[in-house]
Amino acid sequence: MKVPITSEISGHKAVRDALRKTEIYSSDLQGDADVRDYRQIPLEIDPPRHHLYRAALMPYFVRPAVEKLIPQFEKMSQDLLSNFFAQEKGEVVSELALPLVMENLGILYNRPQDVSEWIGWGPDVWTAAGPVRNGDVLHGYLDRVYQEAISEPSEDIWSQISQLVIEDKVISPIEFRGIAGVLLAGGRDTVVKLLTGIIWHLGEHPEDIQLLRAQPELIEGAIQELLRFLTPLPAMARTTTPESSTSELPLDRYTQINFISGNFDESVFANPYAVDIKRTRNPHLSFGFGPHTCLGNHVAEIEAKVFLKALLALDIDWKILSQSHIKFYGGQMTSVPDHISALWVAKS
Repeated sequence: MKVPITSEISGHKAVRDALRKTEIYSSDLQGDADVRDYRQIPLEIDPPRHHLYRAALMPYFVRPAVEKLIPQFEKMSQDLLSNFFAQEKGEVVSELALPLVMENLGILYNRPQDVSEWIGWGPDVWTAAGPVRNGDVLHGYLDRVYQEAISEPSEDIWSQISQLVIEDKVISPIEFRGIAGVLLAGGRDTVVKLLTGIIWHLGEHPEDIQLLRAQPELIEGAIQELLRFLTPLPAMARTTTPESSTSELPLDRYTQINFISGNFDESVFANPYAVDIKRTRNPHLSFGFGPHTCLGNHVAEIEAKVFLKALLALDIDWKILSQSHIKFYGGQMTSVPDHISALWVAKS
């Protein structure tokens, strides 16, 4: 049975405070119960055990490790952007952002042979088999690469993860599923939304293109501002009753931590409903906060920076076409995209 969200924490300070208090707002839960029966690791485990998995995975995602891959990311961004804008018009999500993010993951995880398969899943792996949510495609892949890693170990990410040792024990197949699933999902949909959103914003605001070309020192801050404004992961559930240690689980245990409310908190961000690429103070919550801060934050930032630099270097402009499919938030946030399922652009 799907557990309902019965309460919500919003506002920058309240969200940060809640994300620190893992003993009250626990990650000890199992989400996506309709498509999986295992924990995403380390996402759905509390400290102190959470720290063991996080420490084991961190070497793959620290900034120095990711920065070594920048030349490969640069070539991939330059090639795909040049090919995309060689057309008079194109659709950004399927023809540019998704392929680029998957190619970058192939580099990061040393699995170039899987890139075509990952692209074939589309923007949401849970609907890779059709419109109804289903985990068979992902789980078939994870089981296959796990067996490959055990029988024919190599230098790729799956072989290395299959041999991780936590508390003197090699991880189990279920733990492998939980870790590998997060590494695929966490570096996928959110970065696709970020790169697509960059194209969308600059197409709607060509004055920012000119500003960034004239003052490239603003690029770092622009990435942080676009992360704030787009908030690729707007919210996440926590439970007030840890699920692994409690036999009777109340239905009202799930609380939504509203990251996007913190990113648009007017007590923290002046004029939050507009993108200000000159914004200096930017304590956004797009990577979360506290012990569960996004493990791949450096990857996303570096990918976006490489992408934006390559985009600006093309020295072309583009416009957003009306056939695009963009869902915006309501209320005060009508200028903020919630979901971009198709973004059609044409050179202008």
